[in-house]
Amino acid sequence: MGSGGTKDASGDVPTTSETEESHGLARPTPAKQKKTAEELAAMIRQDLSSLDGCPKRGVTVTVYGLNPWNSMLTFGVDAGPVPNKADLQSFCDLITERLKRLYEI
Repeated sequence: MGSGGTKDASGDVPTTSETEESHGLARPTPAKQKKTAEELAAMIRQDLSSLDGCPKRGVTVTVYGLNPWNSMLTFGVDAGPVPNKADLQSFCDLITERLKRLYEI
């Protein structure tokens, strides 16, 4: 009957622990990389430059503020007429939001 006692004991052992279950429910938060405001502005400029209609000169990206930080897109005289200015500014906002999730100043 000793083997019967062993069978009963194995039935009391949970197949998963509470710790294992909580790991399955919570996603790990990746650590944000630290970047300077200038590095982030360069990243935003790079993304903007890949868009059709973005002027090659006269576009300034300024990253400012603490956490959460923001950015500003300005068009200088060298940019010339910018027919899709609102689209470019909206895209700048999207890029900024994406980078806020990944980086901190």
